[in-house]
Amino acid sequence: MVVENVKKGINGENHSFAAAIIIGLGFIVGVISGCDVGDDDAPTFPDISYVGLYHASPDAPPLDVIMEQGRINYFPLRYAEYTNYLNFYAGERTMRVRPANASNVVLDTTFFFETAAAYSLFYVNEYTDIQALLVEDEEVALSLGEAAVRFIHLSPDSQELDLIRSVGDETTALAQGNAYLDATLFTIVESGVQSFQVNLTGSGEEVLSIPDVGLRSGGVYTIVARGYSSPPSGNVNNLNAHVLINN
Repeated sequence: MVVENVKKGINGENHSFAAAIIIGLGFIVGVISGCDVGDDDAPTFPDISYVGLYHASPDAPPLDVIMEQGRINYFPLRYAEYTNYLNFYAGERTMRVRPANASNVVLDTTFFFETAAAYSLFYVNEYTDIQALLVEDEEVALSLGEAAVRFIHLSPDSQELDLIRSVGDETTALAQGNAYLDATLFTIVESGVQSFQVNLTGSGEEVLSIPDVGLRSGGVYTIVARGYSSPPSGNVNNLNAHVLINN
């Protein structure tokens, strides 16, 4: 479920947010560093949301992401890189994007993050019209032997796409007619080793093959189609697929 318009310029039942709350690599955002409390005072903690960032703009340089006045990423965020989930203060947050180690802002956005909710934020489109696509990573209830998969179309020059799942001789369409920037909801499937292919809607022509993907029981995954179907001269970011692990 897309929760904002595109912004321009395990054993038993497992309730998963499609989110691993990963704190590391210096990416802790908006966390209180310390406070003084009395012996009888219980510590109070801020309301937190969980947001993963993904660079899907196929001709953009490495990026810096600024939250209010502080830079989120310790290292530049390069094309096809994913940060895993970062801890953000919940509420309304202003996020700006700059080329790495530069001062000019190329994208200025404001989002509202709900407490305890998980999101994926994709930087998309070509660099001259870079945009931010915020998608909520909805809660998924999984039983033993189940996994969840969704599909997001992030290839700016590709037509509508289908995602097909194959297990042995059995095939299932998990997404049909996905236009650019379309994100499906998570679909529950059996865990285990399986293959996927991305086809052109209508003709059924296969444009991407994703063989032998091991989906663990309780795992939640996003399959992203990214890059150019027909790259401009000098650009090597061809149409490709990326399987993101969301928990």
